[in-house]
Amino acid sequence: MTEPQVWVLIGTFAAAVLGGMTFSTNLIMGSLTKVITANTDRLEARIDALRHETVSEIQVTRFRIDSVEAGLNAKIDSVEAGLNAKIDSVEARLSSQIESVESRLRGDMARIDSDVTAIAKRVWNDPPAA
Repeated sequence: MTEPQVWVLIGTFAAAVLGGMTFSTNLIMGSLTKVITANTDRLEARIDALRHETVSEIQVTRFRIDSVEAGLNAKIDSVEAGLNAKIDSVEARLSSQIESVESRLRGDMARIDSDVTAIAKRVWNDPPAA
């Protein structure tokens, strides 16, 4: 074999090796791309499922919170109504008792006034006997 023939064989062999490496690399890259894409799609599907599950759980929680809030509001309203009724009752009793005390005081004041008037008449109008 001559030297140019040897170089042709070396070039042909190098081209075949590089071509095979290129083909293998492209085949591996295509396979990796498909695997990565499939895993990414599965991951996105799982994330979407979790997102929907989370949204539905949040809605259930909001509903529960709203129902608890409504129950608490109803209880607070009933307690407030009861307290208002009791306060009104106490206020009415106090008002009647205050009026009763005022009436008694007016009567006592009228009696005291008449007694003081009688004493004053006696002291200034009727001189004491000597």
